[in-house]
Amino acid sequence: MKFSLNFTTDYGQFYLNDKDAGDTGSEDFWSDEALNDKLAVEKGILGISIENSEGIVKCELEILNSKSLISDFSDFDHVVEASLEIKTGFLQINDCPFSNLVLEEKIEIGIYRVRVYFKNLESAYSENPEDFYKIEIWKDIF
Repeated sequence: MKFSLNFTTDYGQFYLNDKDAGDTGSEDFWSDEALNDKLAVEKGILGISIENSEGIVKCELEILNSKSLISDFSDFDHVVEASLEIKTGFLQINDCPFSNLVLEEKIEIGIYRVRVYFKNLESAYSENPEDFYKIEIWKDIF
């Protein structure tokens, strides 16, 4: 399943999370490491940092049946991965800070691997920002 999303957010971030899960108020959520990685991780929620100051998110979410086949990252400015546990069976994308629902999709309960690709970051501060965020998620098999 693939979803093309175009929405606005504030504070340079948005969330990928299990429904009704996660605490973004933790002191550790946007740690120095998370800021550097452009990805904050807490139980049940990931914070994805965007580059442009307008809060415009152009994003693609793809739910895969198996591990991503992308192994050449040269077309991207930055790539980062983390795990996300889905306990409710609903994956959500929410804006910040109001947690307005952008997308909700029913998926199988379990632990997922999430990879975020950042592209065109150099254009983020132009009059027409073209920064783009591709998110892939697949069930993590141990």
